[in-house]
Amino acid sequence: MTDQHPLDDVDQAGGCMVTAEAMQEYRNRKRNGDSTPPYDVEDPILSLIGNTPIVQYPEDLPGDVCVKLEKENPTGSMKDRIALGMILEMEESEELAKDDLVVEASSGNTAGGVALVTNRLGYDSVITTPETTSNQKIGYVEALGSELVACPIVDSAHEDHYRNTAESIAAKRDGVFLNQYHNQLNPRVHEKWTGPELWAQMDELTHIVCPMGTGGTLSGIGKYVKEQDESVDIVGVDAEESNISTAFYGDDPVEYNTEIEGLGKGSETPTMWFDYIDRVASVDDETAITWTKKAARGHGLLIGTSSGAALSVAREIAMENENATIALIACDGGEQYFDTF
Repeated sequence: MTDQHPLDDVDQAGGCMVTAEAMQEYRNRKRNGDSTPPYDVEDPILSLIGNTPIVQYPEDLPGDVCVKLEKENPTGSMKDRIALGMILEMEESEELAKDDLVVEASSGNTAGGVALVTNRLGYDSVITTPETTSNQKIGYVEALGSELVACPIVDSAHEDHYRNTAESIAAKRDGVFLNQYHNQLNPRVHEKWTGPELWAQMDELTHIVCPMGTGGTLSGIGKYVKEQDESVDIVGVDAEESNISTAFYGDDPVEYNTEIEGLGKGSETPTMWFDYIDRVASVDDETAITWTKKAARGHGLLIGTSSGAALSVAREIAMENENATIALIACDGGEQYFDTF
């Protein structure tokens, strides 16, 4: 992969960093300039975003599953990355000015990320969410001072749908709509940030498995990693009754229906870069919830339900291939869902 890996002399197992000492050594090197993050912010809170640890999934499997714990970001999810990256990129391009109102639509995690970033950078913000969003996720918005608009569960074409509501608020109040579902900065932030970070952390890598909602995380990571090594298998995870997989394979669309927050979509979005994804696996709600609970009760690993869906896929790969070293992107933690299952 590279002539000299930045973690050559740090404890590793199966391609993963598996000790607190290993992670601290990696973070120290980042601070000392061995690897410069793309968004260098001096703010003491925002500087906590990124550099999330990877641990080996503590189950004896033929192959290795390495879990990247995005719950270690300040508001508990990988969406902190796009909130910071998109806003800083839009400032640089002058799409966003300091006195602008920031508006975003989110099924949960992005809400907290945008609330945090706008809080620290001095923006007023409005976040629209579905009314079924977990209380833990909504709590970040309210605690950090963003205006929250809870929207009814209606078809995406309805004017009261949370994405349409956000667009309408931005138009009426002269705000700037971040629009994570269409804004190409979503995957580009991950290409610029999360992909290189993951690549530097892995000693070996054969597969990446990641839940898909907007698709931005896997698309950006996948593009970066494919440019380093085309042989790495990039695997997206969709809900069973969802249309990411149908769009990917050219099948007839189905009615979108899932209990898993943030997993799947009613249709393909522009932030899904299918050219860098090798396959998409569909997981039913029961399986996703079962493996979320098994990870916690059996192995002490608190991950969110979309990550539980991805874990079921990663385990299948590891069961079938003893030479596999799989990076599982756990987009958030189980703490976000204690009131939902």
